[in-house]
Amino acid sequence: MRTVVSERRLRFYRLVRDAHYMPSNALVAALHARHLNAVARLAALRVLVGRDHGLSAPSGLAYPQRKKAVRAALGV
Repeated sequence: MRTVVSERRLRFYRLVRDAHYMPSNALVAALHARHLNAVARLAALRVLVGRDHGLSAPSGLAYPQRKKAVRAALGV
């Protein structure tokens, strides 16, 4: 059975893929930029969480806890 992916989800996955190749400091700047839409900022946050950006050592936490810790470290 084939699953149909919505356009919104495809756009989000494309943003995550494109953000993956960006340096971390550019992603942090994108998080603080208010001219970007929420989906683009969420894609940047998702990549930063995957990189454990702002944390002193690899955390080993689950994604929701890592996301909360990265947001707190970045002040977002």
